[in-house]
Amino acid sequence: MDFAINSFDERLKIKNCFDGNLVYGAKKFHADTNRSGEGKPSSGGLIKEHAKVVIDTENERYQRKNGLWEDVDHCPVCGSDNRAFFLHRMGLEIYRCQDCTHRYLSPRIKFDEAVKIYSDDSTASDIYKSPIQKEIDNIKYTYGLKIIEKLNPPSKNKIMDLGCGTGLFLKIAQENGWQECIGIDANSNYSDGYIADGKPGLKYINTTFESLDINKVGQDYDCISLWNVLEHLYDLAGIVNSMREILKKDGLVFIMVPNVESLITKLSREMSPTFNWKHVSHFSPASLKKLFELNGFKEVFFETVITEIDNIKSYMSGEYPYHGHGDPKGLFDFITPEYIHKNNLGSRMIGIYKKVSHV
Repeated sequence: MDFAINSFDERLKIKNCFDGNLVYGAKKFHADTNRSGEGKPSSGGLIKEHAKVVIDTENERYQRKNGLWEDVDHCPVCGSDNRAFFLHRMGLEIYRCQDCTHRYLSPRIKFDEAVKIYSDDSTASDIYKSPIQKEIDNIKYTYGLKIIEKLNPPSKNKIMDLGCGTGLFLKIAQENGWQECIGIDANSNYSDGYIADGKPGLKYINTTFESLDINKVGQDYDCISLWNVLEHLYDLAGIVNSMREILKKDGLVFIMVPNVESLITKLSREMSPTFNWKHVSHFSPASLKKLFELNGFKEVFFETVITEIDNIKSYMSGEYPYHGHGDPKGLFDFITPEYIHKNNLGSRMIGIYKKVSHV
């Protein structure tokens, strides 16, 4: 796999290869990756982890369970208390920061309660352990690693993956010449199947990562990656500053995170499964950049990936967006991956941030 980092067309060709809607069609992709069916993320109902903190009364429907929630009275990115109500979904309330455009959950699950649920989140592990998801992820991780390497990290000595899951990204990193590859995850469902299996240079740490303890994880990292993790974290400034502390000079942070301003989210709004109990933050392109700039980094790369194009066309056809209807009459062929990504409307964002010398 090779591409010119400044070529939109060359990057798009590879991005389309790890876009499940494009490769398989939404119906097959959702079914084969354990996303569809009763109690699954694409069902339109509660998943079992969400049901631990919200009750479906079947009367006024979803009500939060008492004692498990805490209010968030300021923006987790910029600290502003100037906010407006954004949307409501399944007992959750999301607000929009009027200063930096960040969206966030308030109230949110108390951290200690969230940790208990994360420690046995089989819904997520069932998705990421599925063969098709692994196949897609292999291409996606290789693409992300190539971008990191084209942006010239200090060296390829040491890389950390926060929220490492089964460790596939780190396995690919090691195969591409990275010497020391450290994975951290709070979900114990991944520990037995972690891909390292005692191999030299690959290490798994089963712990939370709200603050990175140097005594546990070490320092002098060339790169830290967070693949769909940042939206789960409670102390955003704290974790970004902890990453800055353990990175080398000019070290890089790679972020993949849901895009709250994606086309599918703009359309589906309250139907979107991105608004769930564990996503306490919902980043826009502006708020993601703001978070890192406020905490000693500069943005060196940004794009969107993953079109969710079948989900978009299902909605445009008047059907539920996540059940795989698509666009059988071809009425919406004008909606293309090129259009989506040229306008930063993909459902995920990739941002890469370099540590600066002075904050």
